[in-house]
Amino acid sequence: VNLVRDPEEQLAIVGVPEEHLGGHAFHNYHLTSPDETVSFEFQHNVCGRSIYAEGTVDAAMFLHTKIRSGADKKLYDMIDVLREGNMR
Repeated sequence: VNLVRDPEEQLAIVGVPEEHLGGHAFHNYHLTSPDETVSFEFQHNVCGRSIYAEGTVDAAMFLHTKIRSGADKKLYDMIDVLREGNMR
């Protein structure tokens, strides 16, 4: 895990837009097989914080619906929210 916390490096190396330096999540994953014959790379970038707030509202609405319906399950995660498919 390499954490890049210097704003100049975030701009120049990571490619974070300047307007999102105060709130972003840029992640790169690189997996290589033990014999180094196979590699896999995955990247996801989040600019801003609004998506986290929207997800929180979706989760709260999901829980409200479950409580009102009398659901027996008492522990949920965001995968449950996503599977339900009722995000705004």
